[in-house]
Amino acid sequence: MAKKKSKTKKKNTRQPAGAAQPFVRLSQCMIVKNEEKNIKRALGWAKDIAFEQIVVDTGSTDRTVELAEEMGAKVYHFEWVNDFAAAKNYAMDLAKGDWIAILDADEYMSDKDAKQLIYILKRIQDDPAASKKCEAITCTFVDLDDNGNAAAVISHQRVFRNLLHLRYEGKIHEVIKIQNGQFNAPDIQILHTGYTRAVYTDTNKTERNVMMLRNELERDPDNPDMMLYLADSLKGAGTKESLDEAIDLFSKALKSKRAVNITTRQLAYNFLIPGYSTDAAKKDEAMKLCNEAIKDFPDYLDYYYYRAVLNNNDANYAAAQDDLHTCEKKFMSSETIPTTRVLMPSPILLYHQLKLSAIGLSDEDGISKVSKIIKVMLTEGKDDTNVAGPYIRALLWHGATDEEALNELAEVYDFSDPKDVLFIARAAKDNGAAEFTRKVMKLAEKILG
Repeated sequence: MAKKKSKTKKKNTRQPAGAAQPFVRLSQCMIVKNEEKNIKRALGWAKDIAFEQIVVDTGSTDRTVELAEEMGAKVYHFEWVNDFAAAKNYAMDLAKGDWIAILDADEYMSDKDAKQLIYILKRIQDDPAASKKCEAITCTFVDLDDNGNAAAVISHQRVFRNLLHLRYEGKIHEVIKIQNGQFNAPDIQILHTGYTRAVYTDTNKTERNVMMLRNELERDPDNPDMMLYLADSLKGAGTKESLDEAIDLFSKALKSKRAVNITTRQLAYNFLIPGYSTDAAKKDEAMKLCNEAIKDFPDYLDYYYYRAVLNNNDANYAAAQDDLHTCEKKFMSSETIPTTRVLMPSPILLYHQLKLSAIGLSDEDGISKVSKIIKVMLTEGKDDTNVAGPYIRALLWHGATDEEALNELAEVYDFSDPKDVLFIARAAKDNGAAEFTRKVMKLAEKILG
């Protein structure tokens, strides 16, 4: 099937600049197919720290293999059998290092974080107690959007000790089950570009994943984890039929009597809670899910945020404010990037909700303070649709008229300037505010004559 190609608790772990790099046998492993756009960066981040670099190709027809060989990687070939775990485990079986970093071709670290990873591995290696119990390094995993901005932040494991029992399970959405301990290194970021709109369209990931997951469910129809993974892939298809099927699968999986992996449960939370929070008929179910999600993931800010939205909508302003201050404290005071999919690209949403709760509590000082923060954020992000767009959507969602929303925006944007007007129209359109967009475009036509 496979053959080698003939050619060859958080601590302060930062080291002073210029410190000598310790020696750690780290094998970088990856599986690839048609990754000529990414392969140089994928190998480049680890070039100076890896003991060896192993690339397992699963059928590339572009220059991926050629470029990997030019960079000095050991290239092997693996016949693709619709099984990500099998391919990754083959790559790991080839590794001779004490540790394995198994990032995908669309994932990478900065040079600074790569060097820091080696220092952490050396510290663990030199500590008999830590070395015995630590099997993986948990890092901060950052999804980047099309503009290179952080679109979502979670914790993830991509670095493992080279032990035979640490191998992937699952043909798709494969995971390694850690049996002993792990070292938390939130300062180290793994940057991921594979789910930007452009890449998703280019590689047809949705269609591929849906096909593989349907096959898995045919073999095991009651598997809740596969339901959740299929639902997560279907929501990316964008059609009404796929979204309806995704909702049914998410709901069915959460009600399953079979044990559901806590990580895959989060897929359901992240999809159902936002949708249910905007549906008055689903508000009780949304609140129930928020409470469950906070219990399962106490450091994930989005669930506090959505619970605050629900409480603001129900005039429970004090409870909303408590959750929002929890978010603010973690978001603004954390030494690392907070875990969130909502507030990272659009922190202005947090302050919009704080303003609503302050208004509900008749807190004039609070209203004034938050209004100033919102204005500063709009001003600093004046040309960023991730700031203006979600704010427009939030204003309209919470009952502001088009005129009231325009008045809010007029604090920062000049509505006699066609450039500003067209920007607002684009930001509104990108965030689903169709009627508001039409009103703004009529304003633009009037200005342009």
